[in-house]
Amino acid sequence: MAHASEKRTQLRGLYVYQRLPMETACKKVGIPRSTANRWKQEAADKGDDWDSVRAAMALGDDNFSTLSKKLLEDYLVQHQATMDLLREAKDMGPLQRAETLASMSDSFNKTMASFKRLSPELNKQAIQLDVLQRLVSFAQAKFPQHLTAMVELLEPFGEELAKVK
Repeated sequence: MAHASEKRTQLRGLYVYQRLPMETACKKVGIPRSTANRWKQEAADKGDDWDSVRAAMALGDDNFSTLSKKLLEDYLVQHQATMDLLREAKDMGPLQRAETLASMSDSFNKTMASFKRLSPELNKQAIQLDVLQRLVSFAQAKFPQHLTAMVELLEPFGEELAKVK
C-alpha cells in the first residue's frame, strides 16, 4: 500500500505524542488493530519502542508534572493524618504500633523513591524540606529557647527556597 508509510507515521503520532489509546488511533487512521500491532512490533524490532517514547512524553508533560505534584501532596497529607491518628491511638499495643510505623515508613520510602525518579525538581524540594525538618527537630531537642527566633527566620527562608529551581 503506497500510503502505508504515511498512515504508520500518523498512527505513531496519535499513539505516542497525543497519547490516544491504540484502538482510538486505529479508528482515526482507518486501519485494523492487527495492522497497528504489526507496525508497532516492526518498529520495536528496529529499535523504535513506541511505548517507551509514549511514557517519556507523558513524564515531560506539564499536566503529568502537575498531577504528580498533586498526588504527592495528597499522599503526604494522608501520611501525616495517619501519623496523627497513630499518635492519638490509645488502644494500640507497642507491637501493633511498631508494625504500623514500619509499614508506613516502607510506604513513604517507596513513594518518595518513585517521585524522585519521576520529578527531580520534587526530589530537590523534598531534600530541602527534610533538612529544614531535621533542623527544627534538632532545635526543639537541644535549643528550645531559640524556637521563636527560628520560626521567625525559617518562614521567609522557606519562601526563598521555593524560588530555587
